[in-house]
Amino acid sequence: MPLATPLSPAGRPVRLVAACTGALLVAGLAAASPAAAADSVSYDFESPSQKLPFMAINGFGRVLVGPAPGGRSGQAARVNIPNDGRSFKSELVIKGLDAGSHRFDFANYLPGDWQERDLDTIVAQWFSTQDDGGGIKPVVALSVHGGNWQLKVHWMTNGEIQEALIPLGAARPGHWNRWAFDITWSSAGRPGSIRVTRDGVTVGSHQGANNYHRGEPPHFRIGAYRPNWRPEKGPSKRDGASEAVLFIDDIAITSTTGDSRPDAPAATPGGAASPSQSPTPSTGPTPTGSPSTSSSAPAGEAPAGGDSAPGEAAHEVRTDATAHGSAGRIGVVGGAVGGAAALAGAAFVVLRRRTAKGSPRSARRRART
Repeated sequence: MPLATPLSPAGRPVRLVAACTGALLVAGLAAASPAAAADSVSYDFESPSQKLPFMAINGFGRVLVGPAPGGRSGQAARVNIPNDGRSFKSELVIKGLDAGSHRFDFANYLPGDWQERDLDTIVAQWFSTQDDGGGIKPVVALSVHGGNWQLKVHWMTNGEIQEALIPLGAARPGHWNRWAFDITWSSAGRPGSIRVTRDGVTVGSHQGANNYHRGEPPHFRIGAYRPNWRPEKGPSKRDGASEAVLFIDDIAITSTTGDSRPDAPAATPGGAASPSQSPTPSTGPTPTGSPSTSSSAPAGEAPAGGDSAPGEAAHEVRTDATAHGSAGRIGVVGGAVGGAAALAGAAFVVLRRRTAKGSPRSARRRART
């Protein structure tokens, strides 16, 4: 076997440059993988360069970033659904979450002229895309109904959808609400849990089954959705109603463990958020069916939650081609490439200096001194 040829001093910088670049690129690409970014994501709407989640819009609604109202500094997202006989939903959609435990933080604001109606306006929902792509109720939905907040939790028993309705206290138009949802998704053999805090006060909870245990893990949708404004429901539910307008800000999703979530103060009458007394935790029976898996549907093509109808995906308009997390992954890759270039360049300079010290010219220079 021939002996390996020693690497000349001139070749050492090339070898080191290649090694540094390769190592940093591998590290950057690993950090930028979807698995690393999917369960930790945030949007504060402050940077014009931040890529937003894609928008699920039915009809002519809008989601626009602009100055935050209600004395809040900075930017926020303004969501609206016009009462035009066709529009009923404008949401941001964040997919790619696993079926474990997460904390969902966000702020929302109902304008001072918010119109109270005895119909649901869903402002946040967790939706599980089903194997057949058909419509189904969201597994969890936060809505304003009349003058109050409420939470609906759904699960399935013997093929029938069950529901728990949890009151969360009075809505306060003209007030920014700071929400936190600590959710551990249930499985066929393990109960789940939901704890809801608003402005730092616990306002509701649920223990037991909290999803259908089939299809994809629940993904997150935030914005505005009025199920009773769907065109097939007829015009009567729209009579006398103004357009739905609200604002959202500071969305943050963090993967957690069951025992790592910080405790929040218990609900107290007359608190800052004017919460209702927390209801007795409702426990749903464990579904008997075994969970099944489905192939991942492209983001934005899932049926909308809340009284959905089959085939709704065909009407959903994707208005932003960039799915969540892509900007962060691009930034990590770019940072890795830049870091590799900088480190490799520095290594090249160092080795050139070392090589120069051993050259005949440097030897003559040392002899003269």
